[in-house]
Amino acid sequence: MAVILAISSQVAYGRVGLSAYSFALQKLGHEVICLPTVNWLTHPKLGRPIGEVTNADKLADMGAELISLRLEEKIDYIISGYFANAEQAHSVKWLVTQLKTKNPEIQYCCDPVMGDEPKGLYVAEDVAQYIKDYLAPMADLVTPNAFEAKYLGELRAKKILQKSANQNIYTENAVSISQKFSPIDVHLNGAGDLLTALFIGYQLNGLKAEKALAKATLFLQKCAEYTAKHGCAQLPVIELQEYL
Repeated sequence: MAVILAISSQVAYGRVGLSAYSFALQKLGHEVICLPTVNWLTHPKLGRPIGEVTNADKLADMGAELISLRLEEKIDYIISGYFANAEQAHSVKWLVTQLKTKNPEIQYCCDPVMGDEPKGLYVAEDVAQYIKDYLAPMADLVTPNAFEAKYLGELRAKKILQKSANQNIYTENAVSISQKFSPIDVHLNGAGDLLTALFIGYQLNGLKAEKALAKATLFLQKCAEYTAKHGCAQLPVIELQEYL
């Protein structure tokens, strides 16, 4: 069992952000510590995002308390996702730096949740720029979609998982492997979050990157097929959990 610190959006209804990360990782046998950047009723594409945005200072306070509990001794991986403002991203940069200084074995994944085709950015420009300038460069793994990869430009991370509608491409030390899947005309909110969690979770269970990518992509394929057949409003990760 590994311990993952996940920092992203939390919704009461909808399987995106922390809801996508946590269930998949827990199902794979890992412990997940969740720090929410927002607490909303639902994903904006399902309804109005009623709720609260976590104050950046409060996010830093939670991180400081986490350190006071010496949880860096237990944490194996950090994943950051959605930020409501650049101040939150700055707090997370501080927290990741502190944790990795105390425990250099901790790995950090920057899932740069900022936009998609065809609409472009869905976060504020200063959030996207902060991710580009600070979080992505300090990450061990970056997991952008095609739009985000283009926005970020050349990445210094040794490990990059680029997600797209037709294939997922993983590059490590300039060597790439890809996993294609059959396109299905459905939109899966949270699919990128889920793919990131599964790719990391499978590797923490001992699989090599190529096998982890294949298994994660196959599960997303099953989700797309199930959604097309049953008309799901959200990721059918619970319905298909036996395939994880």
